[in-house]
Amino acid sequence: MNEEHFWKTILTTLEKDVHAVIVVMTRQTGSAPNSPGAKMFVTLDTVMGTVGGGISEQNLLARARTLLTEEKQSVETVHMEHRDNAKKNRSGMICSGSQTFALIPLGKKDIPSSQRITEAYAKTQPSVLTINEKGIFFDLGKTLADNNIFSEKGTSWTYKENIGLQERLFIIGGGHVSLALSRIVDTLGFHTTVIDNRKELPTMINNTYAHEKKVLTYDNISSIIPEGDNVYVVLMTFAHASDEFVLERIITKKCRYLGMMASTTKKQTIFTNLEKKGISKEILESIYSPIGVSINSNTPEEIAISIAAEIILVKNNTILAKDNVVL
Repeated sequence: MNEEHFWKTILTTLEKDVHAVIVVMTRQTGSAPNSPGAKMFVTLDTVMGTVGGGISEQNLLARARTLLTEEKQSVETVHMEHRDNAKKNRSGMICSGSQTFALIPLGKKDIPSSQRITEAYAKTQPSVLTINEKGIFFDLGKTLADNNIFSEKGTSWTYKENIGLQERLFIIGGGHVSLALSRIVDTLGFHTTVIDNRKELPTMINNTYAHEKKVLTYDNISSIIPEGDNVYVVLMTFAHASDEFVLERIITKKCRYLGMMASTTKKQTIFTNLEKKGISKEILESIYSPIGVSINSNTPEEIAISIAAEIILVKNNTILAKDNVVL
């Protein structure tokens, strides 16, 4: 789920004076669908997001709407045991784990916090979201060591998670695959920037999925691409010469993923040229190219899916072999 879109929807809803409930998974043990931080936004008429699906989600949806109907304002917690032999809190599911959820009623009083959270995502500013029995709180400029932290003491509990510092994807090249990839990763929660050196490019104009679009020469591309463990870069410019030009300038960037769309021949040509310029084989071999998981893709949409799959594998710390076989 795209968290930025999620919070924008919450803000828009609250500004219309429509009350809502956020359901957040705060804790999980064993085998259970989804993971801590999963969210569902509920009004009397709409639902956005998911906290795992199935009968447990249906029960949570029903409880959220009961809170809205009864106009309750206090935060509730719901614990579910996903086992047939559970003596209490049986969810009706049998996946053998357990989960705890917080149901937080929202109204006009929560508009300022929702605005600040939305702005943090828009500006990719690291922040911390805190939820406890008193409601939702927001701290700009802070970062947790772990993305999700749950703690409790007696009857008090606190759930915290990192927000704002989204996964950032930079697509260098604004052609057909770039457009298709922007569309796909928009659903995955990436903050996407597309860069191209061509003016009035139709696929750039039609790209309504990227958060930012930049038309500029590639001379200063190194200053545009940041470093960081949340930074992913995909290189797919108009020609192999510009790919080589850009790659030479960003190849030493410390980012989570750097991939270049290329045939095997194109890759070998570019890598040979860069090695002659003094770039080591070790650095060159760290580049994901040919890009994407091997699925015999041909169309822009299929290629985009293969690239997105490889990025997800890297994001989730799955080890990839260089021939794109999952180890």
